Amino acid sequence: MQLKNPVAGGIIRCLLFFSMVLVGWQVLQTAVAAQDLIPIREGGPHAGSWESSDVLLDYQYVAEQGTFKLNIGGKAKQGYDQLSVWIKFVSPQGKVLQKKSVYNSGFRQKLLRDRGRIEKTFEIPTNTTQFTFHSMLMERVGR
Repeated sequence: MQLKNPVAGGIIRCLLFFSMVLVGWQVLQTAVAAQDLIPIREGGPHAGSWESSDVLLDYQYVAEQGTFKLNIGGKAKQGYDQLSVWIKFVSPQGKVLQKKSVYNSGFRQKLLRDRGRIEKTFEIPTNTTQFTFHSMLMERVGR
């Protein structure tokens, strides 16, 4: 019987630890600053721009019958080895409902330099009222 208590206590501590890690991870994944949110308006085209420390994007979208047609262009703010851009669909409460890839440069490719603009169509998740973008740039090294 003495062996069960230390084992049970260890299991409980382990479960509590993983529960806290999971909750913390979910909060980090779903937190979007209110100033970064763009309301979704039906119809369109609607145009705007978005800026991060990595990239300046100009976008145009049409939202109709549960679909989101995105047309995007832009430029990186510095030289890079790889650049990725995602769109996040967000609920009225600011919770990220879905994150989808819009652009991934591959290694040492230029953002839209030879491709013009990117067009993508997404299904709008239920309860989505706004969206935002997210970017990640891996700086160029060795030049």
